[in-house]
Amino acid sequence: MATTKGGLLAKNKTAVQQQGMNISAMLNSYLERDGFKRRFDELLGARAPQFVSSMVTLINADDKLKQCFNDAPLTIIQACLKAATYDLPIDPNLGYAYIVPFNNTVNGTKRMEATFIMGYKGMHQLACRSGVYQKINVLDVREGELVSFNRLTEDIEFDWIQDEEERNSRKIIGYVGYYRLVNGMEKTIFMSKQEVINRELKFRKGQYMGKGWRQDFDAMALKTVYRKLIGKWGVMSIDYKTKPTPGMVAMAQAIATGDFDDEEKLIEAEAPNNVDMETGEILSSKNEEKVKVDEQPTLAEAVDNK
Repeated sequence: MATTKGGLLAKNKTAVQQQGMNISAMLNSYLERDGFKRRFDELLGARAPQFVSSMVTLINADDKLKQCFNDAPLTIIQACLKAATYDLPIDPNLGYAYIVPFNNTVNGTKRMEATFIMGYKGMHQLACRSGVYQKINVLDVREGELVSFNRLTEDIEFDWIQDEEERNSRKIIGYVGYYRLVNGMEKTIFMSKQEVINRELKFRKGQYMGKGWRQDFDAMALKTVYRKLIGKWGVMSIDYKTKPTPGMVAMAQAIATGDFDDEEKLIEAEAPNNVDMETGEILSSKNEEKVKVDEQPTLAEAVDNK
């Protein structure tokens, strides 16, 4: 009986909230009450109202985020606050940062929560803003281009094919990431195609290869290499010549630790089907249909079709 009564109270509370206030008013109420508004102002200054407005737009555009706003509104605010800490826009169409709803179980009860996932462009922004990278790039490697690679010293030699038509006719054998800092320090990582395949298998959510990997394996592979290059081997500290902003400090810490977002939280919880757990990319705005076993492409079909 207590459970039924509690359920009715919760339902009535939600109904009252929906009738009495719109999402914008409710969000501003939460921000004022819990001190989040002051934190957004500290991070974004005059741009804070615009960022809060984008939060309202984001919630209104996604039914799952609306449910999350009813179930656990503070998780949305905290996820958006992390994006604000890095000074990244949360419009999913821009590809810098995503606020992702997912099902979580709290004290035996399922509820919709939100978490922060950084996009590929967001990672690149962190690197570029640091001012310490002179060059940074990731590239596929074709048959005949890799001359030698010393895994220990990372001495690597390529014989790049200059003719684009000929190069595109060769199969991809791997992917390389490289950066050079302004002080001359260099870092190169190389992953064979098989290494990338093994990594996708290890981190995939569920039984099958995700939609993003099936549709464009090479693009997802390049993002994987980029994340590994920056997250694992990025600069460990920055000597600021001017007073650092909170975003600059957070950016330096993120690169130093590789802790860009909350992907570990999603791995442990019930992640949505449209998020690639290795790169943090949103694959589709719609729920992905399940693929029958006999329709699921093999790894060979998915990646060896160049």
